Amino acid sequence: MFKRKHRLAKTTSVVAALKNGRGFFNPEINIRFLPTVGMDPKFTIVVSTKVDKRAVRRNRLKRIIRELINQNLTGIRPGDYVIMLKPRAAKVEEALLLKNLLTSLVGWGLLRKNVTITKQN
Repeated sequence: MFKRKHRLAKTTSVVAALKNGRGFFNPEINIRFLPTVGMDPKFTIVVSTKVDKRAVRRNRLKRIIRELINQNLTGIRPGDYVIMLKPRAAKVEEALLLKNLLTSLVGWGLLRKNVTITKQN
């Protein structure tokens, strides 16, 4: 779980990021990013039942995304992030999903380039 200062928990904040934030897309993940000045980055991860009917699998996807973000937190641009997984995210291997997410974040300019992928158990 994210520390409290890194959680985007209020409904109004999530709606504002969805409505006014810039969208970034790849085949597995949609991200809405609303820049904030001088604040810590805040995240929420959304995995609907369309991705997988089993809560265990949806929670596993959220956990691995959270862990990747926590490992690279210092290199992430300040702002509000709403990370939404698409149904294809459940079909790809976890390592490939994480690699695609990191590559996309660097390519979109949301993460500095000197990041590393650590092996997930």
